[in-house]
Amino acid sequence: MSTATTPTLEVTERTRIGTRYAKRDREQGLIPAVIYGHKEGAKHVTVDAKAFTQILHDESHLIDIKLDGKSEHTLIKDVQWDTYGINIIHVDLERVDHSETVEVEVELVLIGEPAALKEAGTVLDHPTTMLRVSCRADSIPSHMEHSIADLPLGEPVTVGDITPPAGVKIIMPEEQMICQIQGIKVSAADEEAMEGADDAEPEVIGKAKEADEDEDK
Repeated sequence: MSTATTPTLEVTERTRIGTRYAKRDREQGLIPAVIYGHKEGAKHVTVDAKAFTQILHDESHLIDIKLDGKSEHTLIKDVQWDTYGINIIHVDLERVDHSETVEVEVELVLIGEPAALKEAGTVLDHPTTMLRVSCRADSIPSHMEHSIADLPLGEPVTVGDITPPAGVKIIMPEEQMICQIQGIKVSAADEEAMEGADDAEPEVIGKAKEADEDEDK
């Protein structure tokens, strides 16, 4: 539940805006982006695709942007991906003060191997993987963790069961389910098929051949 350090990223202001120029930027390994907020005018820039992707992999939410020798604190507000979810095509960056309160989504990582999940016919239903939280901009956790090592079959983990770090508030319904170990239901037809397979008489190799040979004699 550690707070990631703030990376720094050099950007270049875009002098031409439009679909055609954005496509050219992407072909050169750049991502079109816009910086806005704090009652200042929006700035259209490009960021290095590899550097920005690495920042996402490092689970950082804040970026110190350097433009024309000046630095601005920004929050990654929105990331747009292509149709296949492979390449980033646009980024929104919002200006923030490190001391102000912001709302962001952080990943929830489940840790531990519950014994119930090792039983045959059980699966982990995990519908909620991200938590929306409120905290100071400089206290955003890179991720949050919750142990399910002792989670029994059928008992759900809800948002209310998650303990956030100090200074972080989860702003989601407490009853919203995070995960639950469930048993896979087997239909009556499948059960009969399995029972039939168990009761079936094993084939004796060579038995039919011997009968055929007797008929030929």
